[in-house]
Amino acid sequence: MLANKDAIRKGLPIFLVAMNMRASLTVMSPLIPILKTQYNLSSFALSFLTSLTVLCFAGSAFLMPLVARIGGTNRVISASLAVLTFSIFVRTVGTMQMLFVSSLGVGIAIAVLNFTLPVWVKENTPNHSGLLTGIYITIMGVFAAASIAVAVPLAQLTSLGWRLSMIPWLAIALVSSVWWMLRVNRSAHAEVKPPPARFHKNLFRKAGAWNIAIFFGLQSMLFYGTATWLPTILVAKGFTLSHAGLIVSIAGLLGSLVGIAAPHYSSRLRDLRTLLTLLGVMISGSFIGLIFDNGWHLIMWMIIANIGLSLTFPLSLLLTVTRSIEASETRSLSIMAQAIGYIMAAFAPGLVGAVYDSSLNWNVALIVPVVLGLVLGVFGYFAGNPEKIIP
Repeated sequence: MLANKDAIRKGLPIFLVAMNMRASLTVMSPLIPILKTQYNLSSFALSFLTSLTVLCFAGSAFLMPLVARIGGTNRVISASLAVLTFSIFVRTVGTMQMLFVSSLGVGIAIAVLNFTLPVWVKENTPNHSGLLTGIYITIMGVFAAASIAVAVPLAQLTSLGWRLSMIPWLAIALVSSVWWMLRVNRSAHAEVKPPPARFHKNLFRKAGAWNIAIFFGLQSMLFYGTATWLPTILVAKGFTLSHAGLIVSIAGLLGSLVGIAAPHYSSRLRDLRTLLTLLGVMISGSFIGLIFDNGWHLIMWMIIANIGLSLTFPLSLLLTVTRSIEASETRSLSIMAQAIGYIMAAFAPGLVGAVYDSSLNWNVALIVPVVLGLVLGVFGYFAGNPEKIIP
């Protein structure tokens, strides 16, 4: 059995991948007011920009049998990074219309990576799944926070505007893509192409699989439904756009740092029901605080919300690992959970935006995450059952 130090060293390749798995999405959030002004986009169009990517997450589940023909897990990751790099490049240099088209490419690439990384962990470090999941999810969160923090300052730095905010993530994508291509070429002789992946359709008849899928969907709705609008909400509550982006970034960073050890220690627990229920209540309470509080207290409530979301996301992925037996079952459960979950999440930005458009009051719109947090706690109780799900 690998020691923790050796497992971390073995996981370095996926840590590099994780740097851009959220940052290339969240970088758009603080730029929404800029894009709205520059291109005269409606709130619906702006929410659709986020929802389009999330819909790709769900739709890409149906592409996984085709993706499996690329080869082993390493080849799939390498190909996905190439698509991600090209998509970010198109977003950076393209027209406003290409902004939407590139979102499709970004969404598909990240979706495949979302499905593949838990399988890579199961294949390469099965006894350290919690540790590696916690680390790569934290890296995703840290770099997502960084993307939010630097987006507006970079956009205001030169005449390139918001396009300059894309450059750091294009550079990271390019470096990681080239590195993985070289890695795959060096190890091509050692990697055996697996047999065609079989999806365990019987999972759709398992209540446990549905509980995990809905839990994943609810936490995704909370993240994408609020991440899209939080900078705008803070501006409405009196903060400047730059300060709003910085606050969201700091809250996300602190949440990610707290969440780094959650999967590692949670994987040692036999029963996660109480923990997941309490996290749902905690998230709901933090958004109640955002509704009724003002000033610097909002930062505290945002940190609490981000800690909760930074814990529920890796734990929802960990459930697909700990409640399955073999890597093929992990793949199937991961595909089911993320396909259903991201379909749910795709409606969240538009739902929050629609409630605001009808009420013209962000406090009313924040009732949506309050309710979602409570429902998350309910499904967390059932999803956290320790019993293995056998297709």
